Amino acid sequence: MASEWEELEKLTKEELIIELVRMRHLYGMLREDMQPDNPLIPYMERKHSVIDGEDVEGEPTTDEWAERIALYGAMHPKDGMFYSCDLMDYGLTEDQADKACDRLYAEGRLIMSDGVRFYIPGESE
Repeated sequence: MASEWEELEKLTKEELIIELVRMRHLYGMLREDMQPDNPLIPYMERKHSVIDGEDVEGEPTTDEWAERIALYGAMHPKDGMFYSCDLMDYGLTEDQADKACDRLYAEGRLIMSDGVRFYIPGESE
């Protein structure tokens, strides 16, 4: 059985970047609810952006990176259904995650593991 280090060694640089941002975002979500002055635990806040005057979770990136994140996220779903909002764990805004997934799905490029389906609002499960 390979150690976590050996498993991570198999990832590409791009995959490592995506996982690093994901873990930093998730850590920020956990750490944000704790006291910021605890010297034993580094403080971090999750990413927020102001878009059209509204505070939204996540941080917009380029369309190219949003697609890379969507392609990676679709291959690493939480369960048997992949939702575009799952990409918010990777730090994308909900709007950018929806647009990237919709575009990739329409182009037939959104590939998921066997047995995983892409959730499309309005379609029956």
